[in-house]
Amino acid sequence: MKFSTLSAVAALMLAAALSACGGKAQFAVQGSIEGLNNSGLVLANGSDTLPVPSGATSFTMPRQISYGTDYNVTVQANPAHQTCAPIAGASGSAGHTVSIAVAIRCIQNSYTVGGYFTGLFPTPASGTTAAAPRVVVLLNGSTGGQVSVSSANANDTVLGKGEFQLPAVADGAAYGVTILSQPADINCTLANNTGVVNGVIVSNMILSCTPK
Repeated sequence: MKFSTLSAVAALMLAAALSACGGKAQFAVQGSIEGLNNSGLVLANGSDTLPVPSGATSFTMPRQISYGTDYNVTVQANPAHQTCAPIAGASGSAGHTVSIAVAIRCIQNSYTVGGYFTGLFPTPASGTTAAAPRVVVLLNGSTGGQVSVSSANANDTVLGKGEFQLPAVADGAAYGVTILSQPADINCTLANNTGVVNGVIVSNMILSCTPK
């Protein structure tokens, strides 16, 4: 006999025993939590709510429910910088199994950092030498993310202007982007290149290049 069948039989036997004694089986709405690193998580089962502290690995809702009562555990509020969701056992009917076991998983939010470049043109053609893209390499020292910004990606060839984007950074984490390398015949500077990711994509960096 499968474990789930055994569990259901055991739950029914318990309910029957309590009923014979004039009572009705009560069940705790409970479960496990994975990856909760910040405060602010609030779980709900209908009108029954539970604030969950940072670092918690388990939870039990304040109110128990009677045998046969439906439950549906949801995330009423996410913790700071994270998104949480039930991944197993979030809904059902009390007594279907011996105990209620909901699984909640939380993951860190992340957002890309980037901006636009200007003044980045390809090298001019000369004789039999064809024009070639100029490339500036940017590095986010905080996370190790790197991107090659090429004049070939300009969407405005008159101004040598286009957009760039580095790999995502965890919400709440600091970033610090610097110029790792650039062509020898131009001088590039980077503005708005440090800060802390705060729940939105960072897109205000400005890479400005001029000829030497």
